[in-house]
Amino acid sequence: IEKATGIPAQKILVSCSHSHSAPSYYQTERRGQSELPLRDFLVEQFVKAALEAYEARVPARIGFRTGVLEGATRNRQQENEEVIDTQVGVLRVEELEGRKIIAILFNFTGHPVIVGSDNLLLSGEYPGAACRAVEKLMGGVAIFTQGACGDVTVHRSGDPFLEVERVGRLVAGEVIKTAEFIRGAETVSLAAASRTLELAPRSLPTVEEAQEAVDLGEAALERAEKSGANAEVQRQLRKRNQLLSATLRQAKAAQKGRLRQPEKYEAEVQVLKVGDLVIVAVPCELFVEYALEMRARIKQILGKETIVVGFANGYIGYVVTPRAMETGGYEASVTRVGSAAGRHMTETAMTLLGEIAD
Repeated sequence: IEKATGIPAQKILVSCSHSHSAPSYYQTERRGQSELPLRDFLVEQFVKAALEAYEARVPARIGFRTGVLEGATRNRQQENEEVIDTQVGVLRVEELEGRKIIAILFNFTGHPVIVGSDNLLLSGEYPGAACRAVEKLMGGVAIFTQGACGDVTVHRSGDPFLEVERVGRLVAGEVIKTAEFIRGAETVSLAAASRTLELAPRSLPTVEEAQEAVDLGEAALERAEKSGANAEVQRQLRKRNQLLSATLRQAKAAQKGRLRQPEKYEAEVQVLKVGDLVIVAVPCELFVEYALEMRARIKQILGKETIVVGFANGYIGYVVTPRAMETGGYEASVTRVGSAAGRHMTETAMTLLGEIAD
């Protein structure tokens, strides 16, 4: 894209919505070379779409506004606290003459995993359903971006494919309502910056240390069960033991040479400024606390709105909080990077923002 358009690569954001109902783009190392033709095809299509948009560009106005969608998501790691992000960010781009919609980019935070991994049909999940609904009612192209959904999923029940449409309509409804309030500007300032970080891999204990931790965790849970401890205490112990057991499996795999951790993971953090909107892009499934913190800090310092875009410019898996590394759970058990990664990304984003703020 840079070669064809002259737009520097650091100003180009490539992200995906994520689902459990499509082939993997990033797992060819584990599954062999069978998916390489798919990757080549996708890259060709991504470039083609970008160049078509570039060639079709016309004078336009652009504006941003936020909506709120409550009751659609939950925090799957902090169920009692419900730390979630209810913001629906909407960027509206329309032709200068006549207000015809060119595109609506929207951002929402919630794992699109309504359709389970046992399904073998292709699905765009609820983001696809939301895009179809927005395009049908407003015209133009609808573009979904996923927020910091590392520990946030959507409420669903019943038939998965019906739920995909229902949740999609919920999101689309808020997008359409918010978009209709936007009055765009003909002139906005644009800026971009990015930096590639080197993140340390998650440190693993020895097999002996991991086994001792598992034994202690199981003993603690057994004592809690026998003493009739509070149900929430027992649930937290089980979640912690899930992490300890996963760590033991990984330690054994590393000892036998089946798990090879790189010396470092590379992760690009990108910041774009579009008028009064700041876009922070990260190559991971970031825990939502980091996004909420960045939004609050940017609002306080610059008075600008923020959306965080996950699964962007690469993928290094889950990036969890230090708290989650202690309390456990699925995300902590499979994270590839150390517990400082999220803080490193957050502070890098703030540094980049400072560089382009003026």
